[in-house]
Amino acid sequence: MTVVAIVLGVVVAAGAVLLVAWPFLREPVAADDRLDAPSEGEAHWLELLDERDRVLAALKELEFDHRTAKIGDEDYRSQVGPLRRSAAAALRAIDRYRAEMTAYELPDLPAEPGPPPDEGTPPNPAPVPEPYPPPDEADIPAPAPQE
Repeated sequence: MTVVAIVLGVVVAAGAVLLVAWPFLREPVAADDRLDAPSEGEAHWLELLDERDRVLAALKELEFDHRTAKIGDEDYRSQVGPLRRSAAAALRAIDRYRAEMTAYELPDLPAEPGPPPDEGTPPNPAPVPEPYPPPDEADIPAPAPQE
């Protein structure tokens, strides 16, 4: 009787394992596993995001190099302004592109109120103020005299 119970338990356990593993053991049949090429709008969106990421990474690297004294103050000042303007232009381009999208394409972003950009003239970027003093040129307090 115990041998029959053990054999029956092994058969039930093997059946349960086979039933659970069956979806993983079958070879999936896919008609076509290639990704669709991005549409023209999606390709433009990806280009805008790549430009933003590239400029922000360059700005972050410049800030790091300046803080670690790899580049001097004059080089930093000459490079940070154009990079900030490029970053602002990239972010504005993304915002303009978002404004053109429909609510179906971008449901989680509310439409922002405001006049549409004038299409006759290119927008003038707002001047980006330079931080004063630059991040690592602040006065360092003198150490207290030791007695």
